[in-house]
Amino acid sequence: MTGNVNNSRLWENADLWSAPVGTALPAALTDAMSTVPAWKAVGLLSEDGASESRDEDSNDFYAWGGKLIRTKRSKHKRSIKVTCLEDNLAVFGLVNPGSVATTADGVNTRTIKAPKSDKRSFVLELMDGDITRRRHIPTGEVTEVGEVTLSEGDLQAFELTITIYPSTDDVLYVDYDNDTANAAA
Repeated sequence: MTGNVNNSRLWENADLWSAPVGTALPAALTDAMSTVPAWKAVGLLSEDGASESRDEDSNDFYAWGGKLIRTKRSKHKRSIKVTCLEDNLAVFGLVNPGSVATTADGVNTRTIKAPKSDKRSFVLELMDGDITRRRHIPTGEVTEVGEVTLSEGDLQAFELTITIYPSTDDVLYVDYDNDTANAAA
């Protein structure tokens, strides 16, 4: 059997961070995300982890006789889905863009408005032992919020779908890690 079992990853821990578009990352991978105050953690995430989906159109072209000679790809879309388990201000802002939360005399008031476009930067930080990977999404947006259950039998959770927008040079995201198995020669 070929391969190296040390190159497989089981992401035992993860955090999702959000900040205004253009916010710098910490200077080094070893620096905590919280060293840049604009980055806000969404808190606990579901044990189901995050999932990345891809969607695109493709059009196949065939030569006479049915031989495939070319495929044109277009309308590529990538998104990440994650479930937040905390009801905090960071999650509130992602679920209800454009809404306002205030506190006066010990009473919190959340005024929910119709959602507006709110492009943000995201970092999905994954950990496997001593290996850390930061997936930096320079521009994304929560484009879908799953159904939120309010009951005594189910934990309140916020399933977010983050659509990733490419940069002008078609970069969707950048992964930074300290995994020696991925070191470029």
